[in-house]
Amino acid sequence: MDTHGIASAWLTKLSSYLEQKDASGFTSLIHSHGWFRDLLVFTWNLRTLNGQGQISKYSSANIGSTTISDVQLCSDAYFKPGSGDQPGSVSSGFTFSTSVGNGRGLFTLTQVSSDSGSEWKAFNLLMALESLKGFEPIGAEQGVYHGQSFSWSEVRENRQRVTEEDLQALVVGGGQNGLQVAARFQQMGIPTLVVEKNARIGDQWRKRYPSLTLHSTKQYHTLLYQPYPQNWPRYTPRDKIADWLEQYAVSQDLFVWTKSHPLPTPSYDPKTKRWTISIDRDGQITVIHPKHIVLATGTLGEPYVPDIEGRDLFKGQAFHSEHFPGGSSFAGKRVVVVGTGNSAADIALDLHVRGAEEQTGARQLFRTNSQNSDWSSNRTFYGQRQAYTRRTGSCRDERNFGPGGAGLLPLAYEDLSGKSALFKLCIIHVERSLQDTIKSGTGIQKFSENALVLDDGSTLEADAIVFATGYVHRRSVTKKIFGDVIDKTGPVYNIDEAGETRGGYRPTGHPGLWYAPGDFEASRFGSRLLAIQLQALELGYMNL
Repeated sequence: MDTHGIASAWLTKLSSYLEQKDASGFTSLIHSHGWFRDLLVFTWNLRTLNGQGQISKYSSANIGSTTISDVQLCSDAYFKPGSGDQPGSVSSGFTFSTSVGNGRGLFTLTQVSSDSGSEWKAFNLLMALESLKGFEPIGAEQGVYHGQSFSWSEVRENRQRVTEEDLQALVVGGGQNGLQVAARFQQMGIPTLVVEKNARIGDQWRKRYPSLTLHSTKQYHTLLYQPYPQNWPRYTPRDKIADWLEQYAVSQDLFVWTKSHPLPTPSYDPKTKRWTISIDRDGQITVIHPKHIVLATGTLGEPYVPDIEGRDLFKGQAFHSEHFPGGSSFAGKRVVVVGTGNSAADIALDLHVRGAEEQTGARQLFRTNSQNSDWSSNRTFYGQRQAYTRRTGSCRDERNFGPGGAGLLPLAYEDLSGKSALFKLCIIHVERSLQDTIKSGTGIQKFSENALVLDDGSTLEADAIVFATGYVHRRSVTKKIFGDVIDKTGPVYNIDEAGETRGGYRPTGHPGLWYAPGDFEASRFGSRLLAIQLQALELGYMNL
């Protein structure tokens, strides 16, 4: 199959229709049940559309105000034309220009029958703005400053002073998301300061249970601009990721205040378009005036521990998994772990290895080169995955395939939005041989002096109980700082009517306030879109 010829012929038609601003022709190139994802190209928003009806309406309303030219097929190894994921399909990347920016696109073509024979149509089409013209990423510097008359420390001190005097963006939170957003902003010329409440960057990882190891491979949790060494472990342990984040902040020359957190209640001046926000910097109060505040304080809020009758009667220890000190403290003791997420599984295994007699309570519904792959993974989203699962419904069993059958990622988005109640239990008793027996549909009724009493009347005797039951929604935490301002913002996470995650890396409903939620990949990809929006606002291309 001549994948290059097929992709080139289809892209030539796309280029012609875009340059002519022909919405009908543009729509005709997409499969009748196809998907179009627009990230800041046709509008200054993020949209996912399905089917020619939606796509025709959207393109008719917006293609006339969008000037697109210089559409070129990619020739690099990763994005050049080739066979797609589905048998008989063709995928490729392409680049293009708008009147204000540089864009990148991806498409997957499938062959469909027609009266005149067969045609290639796009089942997936992604078009995204990659940078604004004249504001492309800075890239690597020469490393020589003022003819070598200035030392690096002098250069850095001067840059930090200038940044703090005319601060464009304040990033609250120095975890992986906050640091990647700051690194992206810096590369795109946006003066940025990060404030982190802990004493050291990476402490949010160091304070978690000792046996924690990331459950995604290193390719998935790679940081922007800074890949891991070739001999880095496939799955990164807690302390290594903590130290790597600390080193990342240094090597990316980020401006970070540790032992620092915002105080209630920031105020926004719509005339100057700046915030007034007080920062407690290790006991010293500093008032700053950024144009934008990006909340990268984590997707989750405070630890959630269910309110169970009789807790005061229990003579043992009962605490959330966030405070689990490691299995060594419980050698020879009976421990019940409530939950079956990653934390519960890790803690149960740690207890088993350290010699504790662990039992695990399980929820009935189980919630259990990177930048190039980020483009590919973002070509499709929630709606398409949901539709695919529906078409394969006959193969499904009683496992939880997420909201509408869209999979675990949208399930996480829905849960993190605060919509779902998670606490339904079945009980898994993990024997020392790790042979599991499952008793499903059973919840916890109450505590007794030395056990948990289940709904079916059985008991789990315990010296300690670890609740790996997740966290409350982040909104309740941010409202403590921002007060009524948070009421003016929309929800974060879940999926909106446009097929995109709510709130993250896009306008929140309040000017100058942004969220950067999600995992490593979310901030690697989303930080670019967020930076472009901040630049577009500054240049007058975009209005809120």
